[in-house]
Amino acid sequence: MHEGGDPAVARALAAHLERDRDAALIFAGDALDIAADLSPPVRAVTRALVTAPELSRALTDRASRGVPITFVAGNHDLSVASPEILSAIRDALGLEAAHRRHVIGVPWFVHLATPKGLVHVEHGHVFDPDGAPTHPLAPESRDDLGIRLLRRFIVPQGAQFLVHKNDETPLWLLLRVVKKYGPRAPWIVARYCMAASSIVAESGKRLPLESDRAHGATQLEALASELELDRETLTMLHEAHATPTMARATGAFARLYLDRVAATGAIAFGLTAATLAPPLAAPALSVAALGALVLTASLIAGKNRYAGRAERALDDGAERIRAITGAKTVILGHVHREIETAGYFNTGSFAYANGERRPMLVVEEDGEVTRAWG
Repeated sequence: MHEGGDPAVARALAAHLERDRDAALIFAGDALDIAADLSPPVRAVTRALVTAPELSRALTDRASRGVPITFVAGNHDLSVASPEILSAIRDALGLEAAHRRHVIGVPWFVHLATPKGLVHVEHGHVFDPDGAPTHPLAPESRDDLGIRLLRRFIVPQGAQFLVHKNDETPLWLLLRVVKKYGPRAPWIVARYCMAASSIVAESGKRLPLESDRAHGATQLEALASELELDRETLTMLHEAHATPTMARATGAFARLYLDRVAATGAIAFGLTAATLAPPLAAPALSVAALGALVLTASLIAGKNRYAGRAERALDDGAERIRAITGAKTVILGHVHREIETAGYFNTGSFAYANGERRPMLVVEEDGEVTRAWG
């Protein structure tokens, strides 16, 4: 949810909350799309809630009656558990002092102890290299590769239609851009290259991965005490996380398909130069041939190198969580696809659902998890 988002989403959720007014509510990450608003996070959160009055009233009513509302951090709202953002949420909801404690933010995961066993709830971005933070308890919320691209290219260029197409091949994405922007397509592609290049420049040693992990490790003891877990369990959970794509500049370069962009550019430049400047035909054609060679090698390595990677990563992550914690059920989100396997549920996307089927999950008091629709 963010300012400028589809108001039907907020209205649908508000209507569902009115039908079930006493159930504790857990947003499993990305509830507040802070990343999609280029203004400061506190202002973004405030505007998102102010522009969704029906939902804000439903949340205020819940908290005012002592019904807990928990915001779990996702990669789009990584700072939701920070004191500043939590305070902004409570202020926007107009909560009195006695009721503010019923709106909670957690930076990593929630454990629900039930008669049928433990239910583990988190967003799941920590298992996806493109969405993984340096550490869930890092001293600063650092945008992952996808969020940096969102803020530097997709939002400024109004290319939100590409948000959920990030596992398509570059060719299909290019065709979508050409269809959408027509004559402006070359400019849009150039803007993408500029944004992608800046992300690569910030990758590798420029990403403070080790220092953030060292700081996060110092916070595990306090979190373990708060969650009534042992530090070893938290350490094992963190060790199961993916290394961020941005930890290696070559990884970021490849993930953004800049090898194919550069190769295509070399082909276009070489052929154009050979046509317009015949005396330079030999070196120009050599550049084009080199570009074709690189492009061919890249396509042989995999037409779509990353299709399904996030889903597989979360499947594996859920299995590892169960092995480490003994959880009966793991609930994740992030990939916006409804998944139900033995011991693992994915929430799907309430906001980006098809038609009027807006998926959510219900955890019954005995620990049974079922799919519901808002």
